[in-house]
Parts: sequence; structure tokens; C-alpha cells
Amino acid sequence: MHDATEGRLPKQALAALLALQPRQTFLASCADLEKAYTNVCSTSGAPCLESGCSCEGETCLEPMLRAGVEYHRACGSRFASLFAVSANRDTAWRQTASGYGSGFGLRVAPLAP
Repeated sequence: MHDATEGRLPKQALAALLALQPRQTFLASCADLEKAYTNVCSTSGAPCLESGCSCEGETCLEPMLRAGVEYHRACGSRFASLFAVSANRDTAWRQTASGYGSGFGLRVAPLAP
């Protein structure tokens, strides 16, 4: 979970490890973060475009790109709290995580043949 909370995993990779309902909760939580970043950006007085924010009422990618790892850490933290409850995990989470490689910090035991 360390790599998730350090922002090293994209939300799509994290979402794939969760069962359907917790996955929806997680993605909605990340969407709330995205809207918050967009709102801060649009009210900052320094929009991406000279003409102003083009995403009024929508979510903009630019604030997430500027936030970088901070955004991914926030999503990773929300993921970790859901994943800590074994009932929230997708039944195939070990197999999915094994496809991510050893650099993702999920410490997955090898699958039996």
C-alpha cells in the first residue's frame, strides 16, 4: 500500500483491485478531489487560458497535472482505507496486482499453478 499512498499508482490501477461497490466509492471520491482542484484553479485568478477557465461546471485535467503526485497521493490514501477492508477487494485482486510487477509495493503472494 506504500506505493499507493505515495502516489505511484494511477487511480485506474487501484480501482481494478476493488470490488464493484467500493470501486464506485473510490472513483467518486477521486472525482470529488478533481472537482475541488478544478474549483481552486478556476477561482485562483490565474486560469490556464487568458480568456478564463474553459471548464466552468466541469472537471479540468490541468489542475491535476499541476498537482502531480499530490493528487495521486490523495487518491491513493482513499484507496488504502477502502482496500484495508478485505470485503472491499475484488476477488481477483491478487492476480490483477501480480500483473503490475514487483515495483508497486502490493506484496502479492505468487498464485498457485
